[in-house]
Amino acid sequence: MSVTYVLRDEYPRHALEMMVSGRDRHIYFKRPIVPLLQPQIPEVVMQLHDTQKPHESMQSEVKIEPTKTVEVQTMYRESEAQTIPYSPEYIIREGEDPEVLNFTYFVYGNGLPASMTEMELIEQSREKRIFESMLPSSTDEACFLLRRKLMDEQEFKEWAKRENDIKRIQNERLNLLHTALFDREKENNEKNAQRVEEMRLKKTEQKDRALVKIGRKRIKVLRKMFKQRKAADIIGAKRDIIEEYSNFGSSVYAGITREGLNLDKLANKYEVQPEVLTTYQGLSELSETLPAKILQTTYSIKAEKLRIDKGYSRKEIKHRAALAKAQKAIDLVYKQPSEGEDSKGPGRHSVAEIRERPDTPKVDQSENDDEAQVYVAIILLQRLLRGRAIQNAMYEGKEKRLDLIGELRRCGEMIELTEEEKEKEILEAYRERVIDGLAEALQGEFVSETLDALSKELVRLKQERKITAIVRFAERERRKKECEEAGRRQAEEVLRAREDAMFKEIMETNQGTVDTYLQEILTEAVDARAKNQAVDEAYLRAFHINRIVDNMEERNNQPHLIVKDLVSSFLIPEVQRLKIQRQTRIQEKRNLAAARALLKESAVRARRNVNAIANG
Repeated sequence: MSVTYVLRDEYPRHALEMMVSGRDRHIYFKRPIVPLLQPQIPEVVMQLHDTQKPHESMQSEVKIEPTKTVEVQTMYRESEAQTIPYSPEYIIREGEDPEVLNFTYFVYGNGLPASMTEMELIEQSREKRIFESMLPSSTDEACFLLRRKLMDEQEFKEWAKRENDIKRIQNERLNLLHTALFDREKENNEKNAQRVEEMRLKKTEQKDRALVKIGRKRIKVLRKMFKQRKAADIIGAKRDIIEEYSNFGSSVYAGITREGLNLDKLANKYEVQPEVLTTYQGLSELSETLPAKILQTTYSIKAEKLRIDKGYSRKEIKHRAALAKAQKAIDLVYKQPSEGEDSKGPGRHSVAEIRERPDTPKVDQSENDDEAQVYVAIILLQRLLRGRAIQNAMYEGKEKRLDLIGELRRCGEMIELTEEEKEKEILEAYRERVIDGLAEALQGEFVSETLDALSKELVRLKQERKITAIVRFAERERRKKECEEAGRRQAEEVLRAREDAMFKEIMETNQGTVDTYLQEILTEAVDARAKNQAVDEAYLRAFHINRIVDNMEERNNQPHLIVKDLVSSFLIPEVQRLKIQRQTRIQEKRNLAAARALLKESAVRARRNVNAIANG
């Protein structure tokens, strides 16, 4: 029957039940009784309260000299280290054992000044002294067993307390480690936050500087643009008088009211054109007096290289090449007059030489009629195709050059008209030009207003596009920064998780190391204790067994027991053996007689059967 002792911690905050027999049994193995190293303190009878005051009783017993030793301990020292406080000398009276002298291991910095832990140690020391004083003396066996039992229980309590102290110290160390890790993590977070704040302030300052720089640059560019626009408004473009008078929509013919009076309009009030030039005859006479080099102007134009504009299609390029070729032919005709004609005189044109079409080559007809018919059909088909091609080319040329044809027709009609009809035609043309000029002026004004509105709208659209581009760029930068921040945050989280995993592994390693170390210590202690206990138990068992064996041998060596053993081990078994042999022989004889009788009866029965068969 096993008894289980349950020890409970004295501190309710760290309550822990220790099982003496069970998984923690190795902690409470018995060990041999060893003498106490500390001397036992004799029992002290507490002094009763005296009516006299302490100093009066001391004065009555001991005479104190009027001198005393005084030492001063100061904290203001030149050195960095602080020495141990001064302890005065003391004298122990006879028959007294002050309790303070039992705690000489308390020194300054290691136990002093006293705290709750030192107070608990003092209380435990008092309890231990009281317990040792209460132990019974080992005068007899009962007192010795009681003393041993009490000392074992006290030892169990001390071991349990030591285990609790070890666990408490480990928990405190773990708490300190957790606190240190938490403080380190907090400090790292504060440093990271401070670093992020510094980076944010730095980037904000850089952004503000960039914005200020961009603003200054913008103001500078706007100032330059304003100066250029102002200078352009003041200077303006150079006046092209010929272009203005050739364009009936210019301000010469239809002045702008906001510009004020135009001086060119006053020129119509003065007649400066001679009367000779008002008629066609006068103009003809004037042209005859002029030299030929005035009427004919030569230009030296460099031959332009043929460039194919990629913006045109192949058909348009072919059409432009045909027009250029036709223009070149016209220029050759008009610039090189034919022989026998005078180059002087207006209205005279050079006639180009007309080239006759060459005759179609002929082939001798063959004698075969079929081949002749095929040949005639082929010629007819060629003529039809050639005629249709020429007709199509003529139609395309007519459609392309309708304006030139109309102009030539009008020139031919004007040559055939009389003087009156020519004047009417000129007046009609002048009237048409005036009407066209007014229409073009109105059209130009309308177009200018439209273009002004369109230019303003274009400027507005450009500004909107610029603003949209700036907004898109800002959005892209913001998304980019958000992505970078998200990546940085993710990297920090991964790093933090990695550090946490490393910390957990380190803690597990440390805990495993501590557990392994404690396990090895406990294993060695258990092995040593088990070995000692096994040796003691072996000695005890050998001693008890030897005593039992000796007693049994003494008991068995008596004469009557020897005779009894001989009778029981030799005579009685021999008699039983003989009895069994005799019973066996009797049983064998009975079985043999029965077998013989059975065989004899069987033989007689067989003989009878044989005789019966023979007689029958």
